[in-house]
Amino acid sequence: MADHVDLVLAQWGAQRPDLDVTPMAVIGRLSRVSRLVGNELGRTFAAHGLDAASFDVLATLRRSGPRHRLTPAELMRAAMVTSGAITQRLDRLQARGLVTRTPSESDGRVVHVSLTEEGLALVDRVLPDHLATENRVLAGLGGAGLGALASLLRDLLESLGDTVPEELIPRRAPDGGFEKEFCETVAEDFGPPPVRAEYAGHAGTDPTDTTSASGGGASAASGGPGGGRPKVIDEEMLARARELRAEGVPVAEIAARLTIRTGKNAGKAPSVASLYRALAD
Repeated sequence: MADHVDLVLAQWGAQRPDLDVTPMAVIGRLSRVSRLVGNELGRTFAAHGLDAASFDVLATLRRSGPRHRLTPAELMRAAMVTSGAITQRLDRLQARGLVTRTPSESDGRVVHVSLTEEGLALVDRVLPDHLATENRVLAGLGGAGLGALASLLRDLLESLGDTVPEELIPRRAPDGGFEKEFCETVAEDFGPPPVRAEYAGHAGTDPTDTTSASGGGASAASGGPGGGRPKVIDEEMLARARELRAEGVPVAEIAARLTIRTGKNAGKAPSVASLYRALAD
């Protein structure tokens, strides 16, 4: 049995036999799977009066700790959309009574977006149906295939710089809960190819974030998650990284150009996460 991508590959093989179109076998299928799965998920959201964008906001707030609260800038980075798009989403959700926007008690310039009781109840109703849809569209892979695909996709994302520091991942506690909640200040910075996602463990590392070290946000010196320059990055490496960053070079590419000089990692390139923390220091 063949799929549509097999047809595309055969056609290119006949028309341009001089080219290796192997990457299309992966990228083409990723694109088609994304579209087909997106259609299935969209039907599930619509059954609850939502679309994918609205669910994205509600779900992001739901998994962001017991307060279910983030700033618009944090939501914007998590959802990978523009400030105008996130404002429109929040306007619609607030009009439905699903979220509220309130000024920060410590800094009036900062606005917090929170789930209302109705919003929390809605996302908790949608989530089981959402997971059931995901399980249904992935059923053809089986348990082993699902695990293998998840691992391969993780490897691909890591190779593109889409990484997050281990310290930001909540760990299971002996009582079955989590030792810490999801960090509310994870920042994502997407730019031109190669695609990358850069995370900072404190506020104030992104010009769109209205929090800052002087305005109530945690600073690198305060010892917050991800704060401070990693030891593997010396002053010379940091200076070079800043030069390349000023030229618009993506952080993932900068990391690949640098070499750790000393220690057990000598001769290796620093991780994107560690370089981002150094640049944010």
